[in-house]
Amino acid sequence: MSAEYWIWLQQVLGYGNEAVSRVILTYGTAKDFYQAPDSEKIAKCRLSKQQADRLHTIPRKVIYKIMEDAAKSGINIITPEDSLYPERLRNIPDPPAVLYVKGSRFDFNGIPAVAIVGPRKVSHYGEKCAYTIANTLAACGFCVVSGGALGGDSSAHRGAIAADGYTIGVLGSGIESDYLKVNAELRENIAKYGCLVSEYPPFVGATRGSFPKRNRIMSGLCNGVVIVEGAKDSGTMITARHAEEQGKDVFVIPGSPSLRQYEGSNQLIADGARPLLHINDIIEEYAFLYPDKIHEPQFMTVDEDCADVNNTTEAVNDTKRPDVGILSETAVRVLEVFEKSDDTFVPDYAVDITGFDAGSILGAVTELEICGFIEAVPGGRYRLTYNVN
Repeated sequence: MSAEYWIWLQQVLGYGNEAVSRVILTYGTAKDFYQAPDSEKIAKCRLSKQQADRLHTIPRKVIYKIMEDAAKSGINIITPEDSLYPERLRNIPDPPAVLYVKGSRFDFNGIPAVAIVGPRKVSHYGEKCAYTIANTLAACGFCVVSGGALGGDSSAHRGAIAADGYTIGVLGSGIESDYLKVNAELRENIAKYGCLVSEYPPFVGATRGSFPKRNRIMSGLCNGVVIVEGAKDSGTMITARHAEEQGKDVFVIPGSPSLRQYEGSNQLIADGARPLLHINDIIEEYAFLYPDKIHEPQFMTVDEDCADVNNTTEAVNDTKRPDVGILSETAVRVLEVFEKSDDTFVPDYAVDITGFDAGSILGAVTELEICGFIEAVPGGRYRLTYNVN
């Protein structure tokens, strides 16, 4: 059974180590690496002293205990030799030697996938954006990937689940670990609508270093990554860096320059990431790659209220006003101004009336567009997607 050799290799090299790529490139399989002379594999795969010392210190019973725990918990063990192993992960610098996967659906290959990430202490606006984007993308046929954590991650998973969509939770601990008990029910739902993924054996707990390593898998599984919010020193920025290094598309929701939670996000945009101004920015980016998987949405799905995102001028007048309960207070105030304006309007119009700074107005406009309340028209102007009369 090849899995035991990959588990042994994982224990020898450690988690998130680039030596895994060198082993695969040089030997192809963990078993061939295992059977090679020590001096050869140490030299060819550039093992550290600690890794070399572990070549003969991993007890066989440890490996079998991991396999036994996985079997008892209904966890599948997927290695680079398996056809289910995600093709996108083969191309990252430090692919996992083993993936532990639990759930009802393991579609890793040939599907459009987008990671949605935000901080644990996400703002109300960021929380709603994560939910709405995930909900709409899942309804369109995308797989929504996130980290199973509190805040933005939880909102993204819940948005996908509400659309009966496919979602993957990439964990920074073993799947059966008791880390973050408060999200135990959410993890169960993720497994029901998709799957939980970890490179850590079932009962391994979380550590400070396990989450940055987890993030590379989260971005690696996807075509692109959506950054909801991110301070300069946040874990969200680590995911963004992994995505850039892996050649993934990075979409960023812009925010007010005066708010700390957007310092990192806005810097990503300044460095070349794509500002996410409308959900269709993502859908249209991948529709031609997956013509049989992605379908254009007729409606933006937000809770039970929908707003047509493909409106013609005639259709706008018949569209129901979405529920403002999903909006931040700033966005509601700006929307009220827009509802009293002419047929189309420019965002600057709201600065003088509300007293908000330009950055806050920009954030509110982005929120309103993503949530389906307004849409862009030529000339840098916007219009409502519904009739206020």
